[in-house]
Amino acid sequence: MKIFITTILCTSMLFPAEKKKGKLPDFSGFSKKMEIKGLMEPDLEKFQKDSKIHPFQIDEIKKKALEFTPLPVTEDEIVVMETSRGTLILKLFPHLAPNHCNNFKKLANSGFYDGTRFHRVIPGFMIQGGDILSRDSDRSNDGTGGPGWTIDAEFNEIQHKRGILSMARSSNPNSAGSQFFICVSDATHLDGKYTAFGEVIDNIFVIDHMVNAMTESRQVKLMGLDSIPEGADPNKWFKLRIPQTRKFLFLEYPDGVQSASYRSEMNNKINSGNNPIAGAIINKIRVVHKDELENRN
Repeated sequence: MKIFITTILCTSMLFPAEKKKGKLPDFSGFSKKMEIKGLMEPDLEKFQKDSKIHPFQIDEIKKKALEFTPLPVTEDEIVVMETSRGTLILKLFPHLAPNHCNNFKKLANSGFYDGTRFHRVIPGFMIQGGDILSRDSDRSNDGTGGPGWTIDAEFNEIQHKRGILSMARSSNPNSAGSQFFICVSDATHLDGKYTAFGEVIDNIFVIDHMVNAMTESRQVKLMGLDSIPEGADPNKWFKLRIPQTRKFLFLEYPDGVQSASYRSEMNNKINSGNNPIAGAIINKIRVVHKDELENRN
């Protein structure tokens, strides 16, 4: 079952009347390392640096998280979230959502989140991450993973404004596990329906880089045209319906490709939703005392 924000903003993309086709660009990410020592066993940390891991390794990460028991989150602790797009600093709300804060610290400081990706991005709304399955080689299962347990909702008076950290879930209010989202714009229609448990307090511009990551759906739209060019051979073109609209998109078959296979590939991409081609990688998340960060600066 997909774990996601069930109430979303209706968004649309505007395209100019005339567009030029583009080649498939390379949107691979990059990473910079930031060490917070003593919070992971070296052997587990080593293979978590790999971009793709095997099922047995995922099971090991989940087992380590289950067995890890941190001290409860205090007001003197902050979150250091190092990603391939920059480092975010967040504060938590243990007085409002203690179970969510403690669960987040358990996952973060056990290394569960290391190497995962922000697998869902919606401009004008939010970025979503925290799925361990975003580390395997199957993109189709991104958004379906969890740690193996759930926590009950702790709805509170915090408004889902820009920068708020909140917990993703299924239609069951008590189904939150490991996946979280950060609002890139105010989304107060989520208030009282999702558990807000933290907020970005430094480098908030990083989330804007993340939410604008190229998605497969957007990529196909940028490649297509609103109509077949005048004088072009219509047999070398095909049309796709843009999801949730009545409009069609026209694409040209590249030379030397198998037409049915290429058409199927483009159709799958345009229907792939909000999954980025190369979502920002979470290198590390750690919940640390404020003094530890200050001593590093």
